[in-house]
Amino acid sequence: MSRITKVVTIKADPTKVLEYIADVKNHPAFISALKSVDNLKGQSKHVGEGWDWTFVMTGIEVKGKAETVKYDEGKQYSFKTSGGISSTFTYSVEPEDGGTRLTMDVEYEVPQNILGKIADKTVVERLNDNEGDRAAENLKAILEV
Repeated sequence: MSRITKVVTIKADPTKVLEYIADVKNHPAFISALKSVDNLKGQSKHVGEGWDWTFVMTGIEVKGKAETVKYDEGKQYSFKTSGGISSTFTYSVEPEDGGTRLTMDVEYEVPQNILGKIADKTVVERLNDNEGDRAAENLKAILEV
């Protein structure tokens, strides 16, 4: 499994930060490679709720399903994806200097169809790591007031 971990300090309340992230309809706003989130029934912060997603990795469109596995208000939100990419996204928040310390942790399998087009797994991992940096920067820009 590959892993991306990013930590960013955001000048906003931890509960506000996690509420924003736990609404998966917001994900395309801060994850630039996420093309769409569709077919969400209910609220994505409820354990067991699912949705469809479309992601672009190394220029290749990948589709799959996701399901919330944990929501601990003001502390942690986590979901798993399946189909095109198997992964677990975990977002943890804690108060820090009047704001929030956000830790984003993503464990994922690089899909075989991606490795078939780009033979070097480290290239794919580096591109995904850069995407993680952009997501952290985007969340900071969106949530800081």
